[in-house]
Amino acid sequence: MTLRRRSRALLVRRREPLAYLVVGGWNTLFGYGVFALLYYLLHETLHVDVILVCSYAIGVANNYVLYRRLVFRSKGRVLRELPRFSLVYVITLAVNLVVLPLALRTLPLSAYVVQAVFTAVVVVASYLANRYFSFAGGRQAHDDGGDGAGGRPGAAN
Repeated sequence: MTLRRRSRALLVRRREPLAYLVVGGWNTLFGYGVFALLYYLLHETLHVDVILVCSYAIGVANNYVLYRRLVFRSKGRVLRELPRFSLVYVITLAVNLVVLPLALRTLPLSAYVVQAVFTAVVVVASYLANRYFSFAGGRQAHDDGGDGAGGRPGAAN
């Protein structure tokens, strides 16, 4: 098998994790950008917790649509998946609501730095939670580990 064919086969087998990294990268930039913009515009009038909740709501809406369509290619019911997906982010939000103010009081770091570090942790945790919890029942390639082979022996290998 040539190097080109091996590379292509690897990309086919790893489509979901690679798509997650690309879409997750966008979602991370988008979510952090929303937080930074809202913090910049509103930090003198709103508590950081309110800004955080608002930025999470906007970010989660963006994340759900992109992960559902582009990464997990889910055909599951929105009424089943969206609450599960939201729960993943409610949990991360609850942790963030504790970590951000605590870190701002105890560490010599800005809100921008603290939130960036926390976001990196959330990227990994949310992928695992979404793959195995939020979209587990509706993923198009559910039975084949996301390689697109549909569980057929020898396909895309």
